[in-house]
Amino acid sequence: MIHKYDILCPSCRTKLNDGTKLTLKTKRESGEEGLIHLSTTIGNYSYTHEPAVIFDIGELVTFSCPKCYENLNSKDFENYALLKMKVDENIEFEILFSRKAGIQKTYLVTEDGIETYSGT
Repeated sequence: MIHKYDILCPSCRTKLNDGTKLTLKTKRESGEEGLIHLSTTIGNYSYTHEPAVIFDIGELVTFSCPKCYENLNSKDFENYALLKMKVDENIEFEILFSRKAGIQKTYLVTEDGIETYSGT
């Protein structure tokens, strides 16, 4: 199990996690924007949002980097966002997580394969 890591923007390489939270910009289908604070524990789907919001089930949320504002949508999997997980100077993985509200799916792509995490 990986215990200490940095979660990075794949574009500007800014560290997006601090302590136990990961912060990203959000844009709803309605155009409303905000900041989401996600748990850094893979498989934990709790979050807080500024401003407070309840996402509609199935709503496709666009996530972006709060530093460079680059869209984090995966180019290969349209309903997923892509981040990088840096374990040390030589080890880096990809994290794919669902952009659809209510779909609690995360994939950690390592050199050994793909680990799947789901919420309840």
